[in-house]
Amino acid sequence: MRRELAQSASTPAVATSPRGMEVTRSYWFAMLAASAFGTNVGDLWAEILFPGRTTSLASLLAICVAAIWYHRRMAARTEGGYWIAIVAMRAAATNVADICTHDLGLGYVSASVVLGVLTLIAARFAIPDFSRSGSPRVDGAYWSAMFIAGVFGTVAGDLIHHNIGLYNASAALCLLLAGLILIREVRAPVSMLLFWSIVMAERCAGTAIGDALASHRAVGLGVPVASIFTGTLTIISLLVRARLSRR
Repeated sequence: MRRELAQSASTPAVATSPRGMEVTRSYWFAMLAASAFGTNVGDLWAEILFPGRTTSLASLLAICVAAIWYHRRMAARTEGGYWIAIVAMRAAATNVADICTHDLGLGYVSASVVLGVLTLIAARFAIPDFSRSGSPRVDGAYWSAMFIAGVFGTVAGDLIHHNIGLYNASAALCLLLAGLILIREVRAPVSMLLFWSIVMAERCAGTAIGDALASHRAVGLGVPVASIFTGTLTIISLLVRARLSRR
């Protein structure tokens, strides 16, 4: 007994992630909904709530920092901070992308290529976390790559739907996303490259879906109503996800 106690005392405790943070299909669906929601919130923030992209961006980044801090402290109990950070970061990325393409006049093609490369470079610094099915550890490198991926998703998503239309872009990008998720599940469940490829595709799809719901060129709900719709969808997806995790 003494020997067993000594061995257990000398063995370091292993930190585990909450079950809700496991990367499953429900995680990816919630991430897609949050991406579309963040797309609408970014426009809502800059156009109505905090007019001006600079003011909007500053306030969204402040929310990101607070949410990430909360997640670091409360990750073992709730993933609420994580998802608030995901939405706020996606909204902030929308503002950054609009600054790059609208204010600075950068081309959509060149900006998409540069941002895609930067996302993959940033992703190289992410560390696999096998408590999350081999997906990246949620740390500073993770959040940096996630933010750049959000900017990429806005620019590349706009590039795609400007060329083939909002409905076609939404459908095509969702099919691409589903294919990448299936390939990772079947062929390479711990692939970091596929994880970030899925994130990038998801950001593009979220841009197309969010804009399709808001734009008069498609569904035409308007930014406020579209934000309510995608926000409700995000909450429902997280509730379903939590229920599945408890099972």
